[in-house]
Amino acid sequence: MKSKKTVFIEGHILSNSCHGQAGQLFCIHRVRFSNGKYAVIRVASGICFEPGESMQRNGCEGVYRLTKIRLLSFEYLDDDESRRQFLEYQ
Repeated sequence: MKSKKTVFIEGHILSNSCHGQAGQLFCIHRVRFSNGKYAVIRVASGICFEPGESMQRNGCEGVYRLTKIRLLSFEYLDDDESRRQFLEYQ
């Protein structure tokens, strides 16, 4: 049985789109990862990432501004598909 390898990867925040109301805010983020792939992600903590900043992913954990965050599940996409999916949320 193979054990899962923990992979550290950095993501550059390209854009965000905030929804909801005060106290129940959630943000959708379009991210370009250092492996050349893209994703549209949400964070369980309700934090909105600022475009131009970076976040890190280490296995299932995420880190933004030195704070641990819980990333909701997402899939890696190519640039065009991530752009299309992000625009659907707006």
